[in-house]
Amino acid sequence: MTQKIEKVAVLGAGVMGAQLAAHFSNAGIPALLFDVNQEVAEKGKQAALGLKPAPFYNLKTAALIEPRNYDEHLAELKEADWILEAVIERLDIKQSLFQRIVPVLKPGAIVTSNTSGIAIEKMMHGMAADFQKRFLVTHFFNPPRYMRLLEIVAGENTDAKAVQTMAYFCETVLGKGIVHAKDTPNFIANRIGTFGMMLTMKLTREMKLSVEEVDKLTGSIVGRPKSATFRTADVVGLDTLAHVAANTFEFCPDDEQRDVFKVPEFLQKMLEAGLIGQKVKKGFYQKVGKEILSLNFDSLEYAPQKTVRFDGFRVARGFQRTADKIKALTYSDDVAGKFFWELVAGTLIYTANRVPEIADDIVSVDSAMKWGFGWELGPFETWDAIGVERSVQRMNDEGKKVPAWVKEMLASGQAQFYAHRDAAKTYFDVGNKKVIDYPTSKMEIDLQQVKASGGLVKRNWCASLLDIGDEVACLAFHSALQPQMNPIDGSIIDMMREAVELVPKHGFRGLVIGHQGPNFSAGANIALIVQACAAGAWDQIEQLTKTFQNAAQGLKFAGFPVVAAPFNLCLGGGYEAAACADRLVASAELYCGLVEVGVGLIPGAGGNLRVLLNNLNKLEKARSGPFPVVQKTFETIAFGKVSSSAKEAVAFGYLTRNDAIVLNSAHVLSSAKRAVLDLIDGYKPPKEREDILLPGEGVRLAIEAMLQDMVKAGKISPHDALIGTKLANVLTGGNIASATRPVSEQTLLDLEREAFVSLCGEKLSVDRMKFMLKKGKPLRN
Repeated sequence: MTQKIEKVAVLGAGVMGAQLAAHFSNAGIPALLFDVNQEVAEKGKQAALGLKPAPFYNLKTAALIEPRNYDEHLAELKEADWILEAVIERLDIKQSLFQRIVPVLKPGAIVTSNTSGIAIEKMMHGMAADFQKRFLVTHFFNPPRYMRLLEIVAGENTDAKAVQTMAYFCETVLGKGIVHAKDTPNFIANRIGTFGMMLTMKLTREMKLSVEEVDKLTGSIVGRPKSATFRTADVVGLDTLAHVAANTFEFCPDDEQRDVFKVPEFLQKMLEAGLIGQKVKKGFYQKVGKEILSLNFDSLEYAPQKTVRFDGFRVARGFQRTADKIKALTYSDDVAGKFFWELVAGTLIYTANRVPEIADDIVSVDSAMKWGFGWELGPFETWDAIGVERSVQRMNDEGKKVPAWVKEMLASGQAQFYAHRDAAKTYFDVGNKKVIDYPTSKMEIDLQQVKASGGLVKRNWCASLLDIGDEVACLAFHSALQPQMNPIDGSIIDMMREAVELVPKHGFRGLVIGHQGPNFSAGANIALIVQACAAGAWDQIEQLTKTFQNAAQGLKFAGFPVVAAPFNLCLGGGYEAAACADRLVASAELYCGLVEVGVGLIPGAGGNLRVLLNNLNKLEKARSGPFPVVQKTFETIAFGKVSSSAKEAVAFGYLTRNDAIVLNSAHVLSSAKRAVLDLIDGYKPPKEREDILLPGEGVRLAIEAMLQDMVKAGKISPHDALIGTKLANVLTGGNIASATRPVSEQTLLDLEREAFVSLCGEKLSVDRMKFMLKKGKPLRN
């Protein structure tokens, strides 16, 4: 049984403390934000309101944050169920603050520190036993809204109930991925991540590589953030990186790789010269105008980046799966492969030597690196990808010291750290030296596990229908060509269409549309549209658009409840594939929008209809007539507005107030399944609306006049005006609708399909599509 957390207090209104308070407000939790005086506390809150990336889902929730100061408001701490300390990383200041708050704490209130590496034993020196029982470390990664990792560290005297309360609350309410770490310097993620960065710098100098060459090899090609190594260091701050490294060097005297953490001479010179990264706009990179220059390690001067070409990189890029890319690069014979092998081998051996020093199991280590450093594969998953036996043999041949427990695992006949046994995912437990089942949560659905255990109903190139239990099916996307973006293509549309028949045929009573890829869907497959345009295949485009419309309408009016679970990017056709559901259960981090105007088109598979109906329902009580509805919808779609959160998606009309928002992205599928189960009993499918009142010609002409004025003012191009005119025609109901003559859903779908196909025939629209495919950004022509 866990305690209730209904109000929190954050001690320290600096950048991190203010962002933590902001994220509590995101979750609807009131927060007291304390600092040394009222002015500092107020400034901390105000600074958070202007930060980019934004720490708030919606600025309105900032009202839940109350700035406070220790001198006047300390007694208010008795209202807080959780007190989170986030002051400067100085032991004396933390200890003094803990002593000060003891007299005013609510009985049973939990106190935690956001320290990134100060030992609990030191912080608790001289503190009463009752305080130590309720104290632990909750290390949030920065920025706390976006970084999923939360390292929880218990002290020797911490009550297990306090740990359970924090783990449950932070996972279910704040949306965090919980990892239990040992009370060691820098815990898990920073210990391993900093080692990897320091080793990268060491190898860079030894192999005489450049900044841009190394970032080419340590970024997205191997499933790491685009910022790779040196750009990441700039963002973090070289002073911060050096501090974390020095912390390990000082407090880990027995670390076999201690010298790697020693700040190298070139980095020390950079610090002395003030070249500390993004906050001073000079680090390993410097932006001059539009050009980004890179640092010369010897002269500490900046020069234009050179084009980077490696055979190993070229070969690795030819694979789709990250695991295969990593393997190809690791065993490449060129300089890229030699560098990457030394980096990977060194990091894997170091990481294996840290278990069980920093964590009890390999799952915790892998999760920490994925959630905290943005790695697609954790260290032990990476080791499986390159082949444990093959890599260990090479390590032995080269005289590298492989940890004994890894050799013992191989000797026992276990050739991988992770595997499947009797359709269950397993991992090698270091402590017990045996294979055990992978830990699972009732709040998560693992679709890979569903497939492995025989839950696959039907599959094609880009989509599958799965049995996720309790008579609920799941329609999952998995694009064969673009798994990162999952563009909507014929295969996905086919599975949407077939699901209407397959769900009842196989005894399911409801459907979830969702999956566990990097993004829900970044839109339709533009490349296919461009190909059809080049061939003049207008009938093909028209038919594909109609098929998509029919598939979406088929799910909307199916005889069973449908709940979509969008997350991350949900754009264009991706939104249209989700918005046909009875309800959406969205991840809080939802970047949703109808962005077709950016490629010279308008939504063609029901997007206009969905947003229009959402706004009609939202504004119905205002009884203000159809004009405000059309105006709001036009502005949203014509300007290609993309939400910065699911809460903003509600404001734009992409989601409704009846849709649900889930902060923990790993819980979205299970929450969507529960929503389906809630709808099943007594479910009646909606009926197609034929009573949609739209303003018709008068408003359309007004919008056209406005667009022409914008062209004359140089705000938009004539082609923008053409697109806007066609959009206005759809949203106002064409030549059919009027204030007294309603139109049907099908009429609007026919209008948008006609407009979509006609724009495909415009050269300037095709140019926009081609530019987006080549450059990844809109062309304004």
